[in-house]
Order: sequence, then C-alpha cells, then structure tokens
Amino acid sequence: MQNNNLYCKANLDEEDKNQLLVKELEYSMKEIEKGFSHLIFLCVGTDLIIGDSVGPIIGTKLKKIENEYIKVFGTLSNTLNFNNARDEINKIYLNYSNPYIITIDAALSNFNEVGDIVIDKGFIKIGKALEKSICFYSNINIKCVVGNNVSVKENLNQLKNIEEQEIHAMANIVSSGIQKVLNKINIYV
Repeated sequence: MQNNNLYCKANLDEEDKNQLLVKELEYSMKEIEKGFSHLIFLCVGTDLIIGDSVGPIIGTKLKKIENEYIKVFGTLSNTLNFNNARDEINKIYLNYSNPYIITIDAALSNFNEVGDIVIDKGFIKIGKALEKSICFYSNINIKCVVGNNVSVKENLNQLKNIEEQEIHAMANIVSSGIQKVLNKINIYV
C-alpha cells in the first residue's frame, strides 16, 4: 500500500475509528461538489463468504439513503462481485454522465493491518487476493482489511473463517461514517 493512503487503525476503539474515518472521508470528498452528476457507491463482495461480505453489508445499510442523486450498487440481496462488476461498471458509465464513484471492498494485507480501514484514491483492483482482478478507476476507495494476505488457498480459507461480528463492526463504522460525512457536507441525504 502506498504512503499517501489514509488509515483508520485497528487499535482504535470503535468511536475513535468512526471519528477518524469521518475526518478522512470529509477531506477526501471535498471534490465531490465540482459538478459530478451522481454519487455512486460500488459495494463489492459476496454474501457467500463472510470475509468478503463487508461491501454488500455496507451497501445494504447505504441503500436507505439512495435517492435520485445517490446510487448504491452491491447489497446482500443483489451483490456486485467479480463475476458481474465489469458489466455493472460499464452500465454505470452509460447511464451516468459524470459520476463520482466510491468503491468499498474487503482487502487482505499484512497481519498488523488486519482491522484497518484504508482510504485512497485512483485505480482499484478487485479480486486480487484470489489471483483474479478487474481494475477500474474510482474517485475514492475504502478498503476494509479483514485478513492476512498469504496465498490464494489460504486467503479463501481466511475469508471463510472470519468472525461475523468483526465484519459487521467494520460495516457499521464505514456506513455510519459515510452518512455522517454526507450530512456534514450536505449532499442530498
């Protein structure tokens, strides 16, 4: 991971992590008011593997704030995953002239980063931990580090055996942080 990433560290309690996330998202989302047609959330993952469900759980939570300006793709009932992401992203660019895209996904990293929430900008690769990948541009990427990146076989086992409460805790922090920032910067919520 690059040095210009913004981090919400795992060793913070939930309230401190939420406050830091709000501060970093607010800073990162300053450019959103520059004439983008829509705010699009791409909540990547699957409900079939608990460690990869953080994106769809967040998408389900954000769906309640969806309106004509804010659109959410990827929920527990309609996942956005490696198999359909390319088609969905193409449809987004066909249907929305100048979208501001925020991608949320689970990630694997070094052991000491498990539990971190990483915010960066630019291109993101989804499916990388399982040696698949689709790369696309996203204005903001929110990566929830759910496990240690070891090998493809080990990574899949890790994603299957993560504590569900840890995934829900991260999902709560990210979804409530996003909603606080949108309210704070008055983005059609």
